[in-house]
Amino acid sequence: MLHFTTVKRIPIVMAAAVGLVLAIAAVSFAQPASPSATAMQSFFRSLTGEWIGTCAQSTDGQQAENKYFHAVIKQVDANTFDTKFDYYRLDQKTGAPIKIGISGMTTTIKPDGTATNNITGSGQVMVDKKPKDQKHNMSETLTASGGTISGQGKGKISVSGLPFGVGKNGKVDKSLSSWTMKNGALSISQKLKVGFKALFVKKGFSINADFTAKRGSDVVALMMKNQTVASK
Repeated sequence: MLHFTTVKRIPIVMAAAVGLVLAIAAVSFAQPASPSATAMQSFFRSLTGEWIGTCAQSTDGQQAENKYFHAVIKQVDANTFDTKFDYYRLDQKTGAPIKIGISGMTTTIKPDGTATNNITGSGQVMVDKKPKDQKHNMSETLTASGGTISGQGKGKISVSGLPFGVGKNGKVDKSLSSWTMKNGALSISQKLKVGFKALFVKKGFSINADFTAKRGSDVVALMMKNQTVASK
């Protein structure tokens, strides 16, 4: 009997030992998020939902007509957020909104607290006092500090209608962005250094864009309200 009792206990002891090892391994691998990662997660979670606002944009100091936008920010998982922008301008003759651009952004938060922003979109940019169609694809690294999210990156851009086809293969040599939330209002500032080269032709632009937004979904009402205020 003693022999069989001893044999039966061995698997129990081994199972307990294996269980202890697995428990220790689980504790080792389940590292808590860093404070900066938690701050980044908290910031983007606070942005989820719908936003409407205006975008003031200039190229080399030439101010373009203000654009309006509707943005939807969704949380995909604990560390991933998707943002969609639809851009509009108001038809001065009919008062109807005209869609003039779109952009999409996927934000992925890393364990060290930084985040990667991948941005694609199309729309219009002011060049030589004329609106030109553009498409862009950019990537930037975001960091959180003092309640502000700052980004820096680069990418590609194409602008139609430039002489000698110089706008086909443009580069975003430097992109700087800043995101802040204050009293329920969202502000985004973006500065781009863009360069083009075709044969012996070189051309460069500085593009600035300032977004201001509040929660909502009725972008048409915002456009009409701003038009009424401007006409007074």
